[in-house]
Amino acid sequence: MLPTHKSITRTFLHAATHVRAIDELPELRASVRTLGARLGGIIGRLEGAATFRTVEQLRGLAKSSRDGDKRAGRQLASVVRRLTTKQALNQAMAFTLFFELVNLAEENFRIRLLRARRGDAAQRKESIAAAVAELKRLGVEPKEMQRLLDQLGIELVFTAHPTEAKRRTLLTKLAGLAEVLRELPTKQLATNPEIEREILSLWLTDRGRPARPTVLDEARTGLWYFQRTLFKVLPQLQRDLVSALERYYPGVKAPKGWLRFGSWIGGDRDGNPFVTADVTTEVLKLQRKNALVAMERGLQRLSWSLTLSSLREPVHPSVTRLAEQFGAQEPGWPEIKARHRFEPYRQLVFVLRARLSNRAQPLSVAEIGRAMAVIERALHQSRAAILADGTLRDVDSNVATFGLHTARLDLRQHSDVHGRTVADLLGLPDFPERPEEEKCRLLARALKRGFEVPVKLTTESRAALAALEAVKPAPRDALGIYVVSMAAEASDVMEVLLMQAVVGTSLPVAPLFETLGDLQNAPRVLGALLGNPIYRRWVKHQGNCQHVMLGYSDSNKDCGYFAANWGLHQAQDAIAAVGRKHAVRLTMFHGRGGSIARGGGPAAKAVLAQPVGLRDGGIRITEQGEVLSTRYHDPDIAHRVLEQMAYGVLLGSHAAGGEPPARPATWLRAMERMSVRSTAVYHSLVQDPDFLAFWQAATPIDEIGALNFGSRPSYRKEGPRSLDDLRAIPWVFSWMQSRFNHPGLFGLG
Repeated sequence: MLPTHKSITRTFLHAATHVRAIDELPELRASVRTLGARLGGIIGRLEGAATFRTVEQLRGLAKSSRDGDKRAGRQLASVVRRLTTKQALNQAMAFTLFFELVNLAEENFRIRLLRARRGDAAQRKESIAAAVAELKRLGVEPKEMQRLLDQLGIELVFTAHPTEAKRRTLLTKLAGLAEVLRELPTKQLATNPEIEREILSLWLTDRGRPARPTVLDEARTGLWYFQRTLFKVLPQLQRDLVSALERYYPGVKAPKGWLRFGSWIGGDRDGNPFVTADVTTEVLKLQRKNALVAMERGLQRLSWSLTLSSLREPVHPSVTRLAEQFGAQEPGWPEIKARHRFEPYRQLVFVLRARLSNRAQPLSVAEIGRAMAVIERALHQSRAAILADGTLRDVDSNVATFGLHTARLDLRQHSDVHGRTVADLLGLPDFPERPEEEKCRLLARALKRGFEVPVKLTTESRAALAALEAVKPAPRDALGIYVVSMAAEASDVMEVLLMQAVVGTSLPVAPLFETLGDLQNAPRVLGALLGNPIYRRWVKHQGNCQHVMLGYSDSNKDCGYFAANWGLHQAQDAIAAVGRKHAVRLTMFHGRGGSIARGGGPAAKAVLAQPVGLRDGGIRITEQGEVLSTRYHDPDIAHRVLEQMAYGVLLGSHAAGGEPPARPATWLRAMERMSVRSTAVYHSLVQDPDFLAFWQAATPIDEIGALNFGSRPSYRKEGPRSLDDLRAIPWVFSWMQSRFNHPGLFGLG
């Protein structure tokens, strides 16, 4: 339904405590009215006056219906039923595009507020400077501050999403229109011809995809956000941290690479038959190419910044020595050296650029980082020290964050597949059904003594091993971790170690605890793993660090909102205790989504509500495909999202270092009773024999499965389907489309 302009801005009226925000609300309303009018003019001109009259009729009836006019509601339904397919498409397009224009106007309003509040970063809520200022207020000494920073590690892992409707074409066009709007005062929106061209182009652009996107399509869309915003935003975040430390903790050094990115796109095989070994190989190539292009552009900017002549300012000999060292492996070095005879900095930068495309002697991240450090030291010993804080720092920041691979690619597969693969490898068809103790014993013996790999393996087993073969040639810094979906026992993790031993890879393995039962069993499983000498040696080889992933979506689907969140809360406390007992650094990996039912909400508040997992300073969080287009399409908004995350992790790491506050036993008992009762009520509905039929009739889940949204099927496997086989993402999405907030509240109260 189309809301009134009053309702569009109601949220801002309640949220805006800043005087400037309230003063600018009339301007926001004016922007919405003007953009709506321009869209209406285009519809009338291209589709005819009758189409525009219907848009206005539906809008009026929807407003009246929402205000309580039941007759208007019946008339609205009647008008919609009489629309032909073409007429219905035009009406859907009209309202869709109108809301997109409203969103752009609201974003511009928000961005103006963000920019206005940047004057004093420490006064801006949930900023990096605010976190550093708060730590100073709490009495954190410089030595402790340096320790917190040195262990700080945030990794945001992008995933594909089977309900992301926007094509990359539309994302790009909307981003372009946003840029036009941002440069114009409101009074010019009614006459600017570029606005007309952009809206008209959007109106005539296909919204649907002619075919289901491939995994490579999804990978390219994921990389679009790096190209669009993240390569620009990360250097700003680094500057924010450096500036805050200079103000509150002079002498404390800002770490590099404290914020990194991972990806599941092209590595997540759980229920997606289209993620093959060849696809994984191609995605790794795409990610490397994306990083190399960004690095080339950064070095190009640096070459224009460091034009210092040795005839005007002596340069430290270390710069020349390093250029000669790198140039010895580059055929074009003599020409570079001659062309920039009196520009040693540019000699070094140009040879770095040449080596980026040198397949025979490619550069490593360490070599680029070394070059940046040499240049920085040389500049600080010259009269041009100020240049070390400009483009050089930006390039250095991106090297530490993105490396030469953009994001670290994770692998993921279901534990059942691993069980069948190991059964095939060991020649024990009944391996998955054997007792847990026996499975762990067989796996430990095979890992310790070795075994003969059968010549003939099933197609499934070959594919599971091929996934590891595909990443074997990749540099370690291009790869993340191996996630085991539906991990219920220690053997589920040990199986992946055996598979890696066969292939010769060495990825850290993370169990993913998804259902309520798995969350409750997580401490026992982790304890069994860390108590196993074979696995303990493996963890030591991985830097004595263990990743543990927690599933928000599937736990919600399994037991409902209340019980899932209580289960996650308890699991984190217990898992952290196991890590302390075994003296292992833990990194909690939160499988959060965008909706409340999937762990969505303000990231900083979520982190601060459960800081125990940040005791060792590291955290991983999934950024699901459905939130990418709202968080990372614009540099200002991306900056705000990331600084809020950093704020939460900095303060959460400090809070996790102390003793957690004691919680009254009565409160704990009450939470447990409510969780048990809530689960029973939830199961009484979803386990009803008729519930599945009701859900399929009440929501568009079947239609969602047929749409060309994503490469991954809605169900994990073919054949007879059950709620257990359904992916949690389409489960939540289907309810939201019918405006049933079943996953977000049923069983809560």
